[in-house]
Amino acid sequence: MSADRRVYLKMTGAEQALEILLSRAAQLPVLPAETIPTTEASGRVTAAPIYAHTSAPTFPAAAMDGYAVVSALTFAASEAQPVSLCVPEEAEPLDTGDALPQGKDAVYKIEDVHEEPGSITVLAAAWPGQHVRLVGEEVTAGELLITSGEWIGPQHLGLLLAAQVWSVPVRRKPVVTLIPTGTECVPAGEEPGDAQFVEYNGPMLAAALDEWGAEPQLLAPVPDDRETLTKAILQATDNSDLVAVIAGSSAGREDFVPHVISELGELLVHGVRMMPGKPLALGWVADTPVIGLPGYCVAAWIALDDYARPLLCHLLGVAVPERPRVQARVQRKLPSSAGMREVIRVALCDSGDDEKPIAVPLPRGSGSITSLAMAHGLLPVDEASEGLDTGTEVDVELLVPLEEIERSIVAIGSHDLALAVLAEQLAQARPPVKLVSLSTGSAEGLAALGRGEGLMAGTHLLDPATQQYNIAYIQRWLPKLPLILVNLTFREVGLLVSPGNPKAISDVGDLAREDVTLINRQPGSGTRVLLDFLLQQRSIQPQAVRGYEREAYTHTMVAEAIRQGSADTGLGILAAASAFGLDFVPVTEERYDLAIPKVFLDLDKVAAVLQVLRDPGFQSEVTHLGGYSVRSTGEVVYEQ
Repeated sequence: MSADRRVYLKMTGAEQALEILLSRAAQLPVLPAETIPTTEASGRVTAAPIYAHTSAPTFPAAAMDGYAVVSALTFAASEAQPVSLCVPEEAEPLDTGDALPQGKDAVYKIEDVHEEPGSITVLAAAWPGQHVRLVGEEVTAGELLITSGEWIGPQHLGLLLAAQVWSVPVRRKPVVTLIPTGTECVPAGEEPGDAQFVEYNGPMLAAALDEWGAEPQLLAPVPDDRETLTKAILQATDNSDLVAVIAGSSAGREDFVPHVISELGELLVHGVRMMPGKPLALGWVADTPVIGLPGYCVAAWIALDDYARPLLCHLLGVAVPERPRVQARVQRKLPSSAGMREVIRVALCDSGDDEKPIAVPLPRGSGSITSLAMAHGLLPVDEASEGLDTGTEVDVELLVPLEEIERSIVAIGSHDLALAVLAEQLAQARPPVKLVSLSTGSAEGLAALGRGEGLMAGTHLLDPATQQYNIAYIQRWLPKLPLILVNLTFREVGLLVSPGNPKAISDVGDLAREDVTLINRQPGSGTRVLLDFLLQQRSIQPQAVRGYEREAYTHTMVAEAIRQGSADTGLGILAAASAFGLDFVPVTEERYDLAIPKVFLDLDKVAAVLQVLRDPGFQSEVTHLGGYSVRSTGEVVYEQ
């Protein structure tokens, strides 16, 4: 083993690692105060209590449009004995917010008086102070407005400015320097070359830090060079309250971060029992905390959230804000490694029985940025647990507003480009509907409906016996689930090939050739079922096809593999070939349907889906993708 390679000799529990970090951070003072204009104070933390400079309002003011009067002149007024008042001597017209004229002590609403030339008539007595805002009604001079150690929100600005507080003392923003690492990385906005990729973790984490009240400073990616990394960390500690190094904290040959931290200062923790986020390093260099974040995006975000956010709150002198939580239910067994804290990204969907929402787990890989972007919330699984059983009630920490969840539709099943058109059309609806589409394959989509996960499933499963799509599988797998099958589209399926078709592939039979390499779809997908049927028709065994075991989860992944040259062909839809500039060898046409449980048909958001499917504008846009027929789009083709 290389001397520079640091394995996780002693793993630390997730909570214990945080305790170690915050215990060491206790020696750091709360950040100093600075005074800034009140208009710039939203999102900052108060460094001292703030008191009103003046009362608000500063003068008696009309609370209504109408007439200011002397109330004593109206005490005898009634419907039986109206009182007439001269304008403007006894009744002075004014608008809401106007100062109450000298000597007047009440206001009649304009709708409560009868106006005549030079006078008004009133039918009820006014009392002193009627419809009058008194001096200090909102706030009085010297009154405490905001305590120290409080986040200032937009709503506070109005209060402060009403009391003529023009500047406020706040904690200086903690400066966090982000150091992305990786010789293969280029900054966002720069075109990557061969074997390079865009460094997107840094901007993502910088945005999170900004949201948490910090001042992020994102450096250009540092190459995997120990000396260069050492210099970057040393320079960053000179003017930062926290340094976060992105990637390079694992046990690879070029993962220098733990070694450099140890060499420059003190390495407190290396390796945490959490998923994702295991390759985490916590240390101290020159009186500055340094966090070595994992390189995978989800792991980096969760580690920053779990460890940097509490540290920043300590420096600001505030408690860590808790995100809203909702109770939900899991509908499948979710195993987890004992001794490892796991954070599962989930989407939340209606249960169909007015009970708790269903937490649908998203892909659990630490590099799945899509799962983080899609997630409605986070589901933590304690390290003492070995997972969650079916039906377990759980607390989900929300990442998006509850309103967004309520207008979301979780669709699980087969991938299709028309779903993107559907998602955009639903987003433009009023009220808007958010389509959360999980590409798991047709079989898994139907299985999810059977478990109570998702509001609909996309499916295109061919039954070899009947040569029909979907119905036989639904009758076999979901015989007791009332549902409807709505056609999304018919689509042309064939072999995607490189431009010019250099291998002269003309039929599925060519997949048995030794010079042809396939990129396949995953088991349970409708495309995989179709391919197996086509191979069986031609008496071709799967093991005779090069690349049969290599799997992709979407038509676009298949197209990308062919465009990159890692495969010669794959079964897919014409729209994917067109989108990626590939040639296409037609094979057949298939029917793609949406299975929707009847229990959800009364939901407005599901009704919106059916309305969009039947809209000529949607159908026209789908047709323009290429290879689609909308002859039955929006029609119920089966009811169970």
